[in-house]
Amino acid sequence: MPDRRWLAGRSALLLRSADRSAPTVAELAARGATTLLCPLIDFELPEDTTGIDDGIRRLADGGFDWLLLTSRTTVLALQQRSAALGVVGAGSAGREPSGIPATGSGIPVPEPTRIAVVGEATARAATAAGLPVEFAPETDHSARGMLAEWPAISRPGPGSTVFMPQADIASSTLADGMRHWGADAFVVTAYRTVDAPAEPSRRLRAPEAEPAPAPLVEPAVLTRNGGVPESVDAVFFTSPSIVRRYLALVGTPPDTVAAIAIGDSTAEELRRNGWEPAAIASTPTPAGLADAWEFAVHDPSPPGEPATTDHPD
Repeated sequence: MPDRRWLAGRSALLLRSADRSAPTVAELAARGATTLLCPLIDFELPEDTTGIDDGIRRLADGGFDWLLLTSRTTVLALQQRSAALGVVGAGSAGREPSGIPATGSGIPVPEPTRIAVVGEATARAATAAGLPVEFAPETDHSARGMLAEWPAISRPGPGSTVFMPQADIASSTLADGMRHWGADAFVVTAYRTVDAPAEPSRRLRAPEAEPAPAPLVEPAVLTRNGGVPESVDAVFFTSPSIVRRYLALVGTPPDTVAAIAIGDSTAEELRRNGWEPAAIASTPTPAGLADAWEFAVHDPSPPGEPATTDHPD
């Protein structure tokens, strides 16, 4: 294990919103490092919510065998639209007339509908919402991993109906896999990834969000200071879209700081733009990012195999 003192006195720039940063800030603080926050992307409901609204109503009516969740943000989008529609899964006792479990999730999931998630962060969000998770890949937390690790005996097959709310920039990998298995995939845009800040009336924000866990800096600071505020030693990249937004602002990648990538697709986006990551997290978690930075400080080669997912949310 790396020596926890390796990060003492160092500072990282985390390009995420305050309500999504607290676990990483706490992890770095436990290892003696400080964090600055500069949110570059945000998430909002689509302007036209017809697709996700139709899916929620069909879900409440028992129209799907499976609900596939590929990010924490998807859970938030389902909760927000379910509440707006007045179609909820909460109840003070027993079950609602529709047979929906009284979980308090706000997401109308009838008992026969099964739930699969892409990875740990999404599983935590689903569990916190009271949704029982039946399947999650153990090693590769990605669409590819779901398809590779899902046991044939339990996965969706011919005749199965699958609700797949996802981001506007999501790949077709998972939907293509469902269709290859013979399942009927109902794919809708649950949210859009946009430059921060999102439109306030459509912004997705965790209901339990706390005040900013670390000092905030404006994106203009990055453009004035060669891509990083003074004293920053590393920049954490947690998605390819954040890489693109960051480099759109700063232009040439700075050569004075280490780039830490949360997974292989984020690392590839850095490389496509001429910036070799100093380390790639072996798991897409706060501890995985911190471990990667520690190994980069001690040894320029990344620790073990990189994570194959970029789904921290």
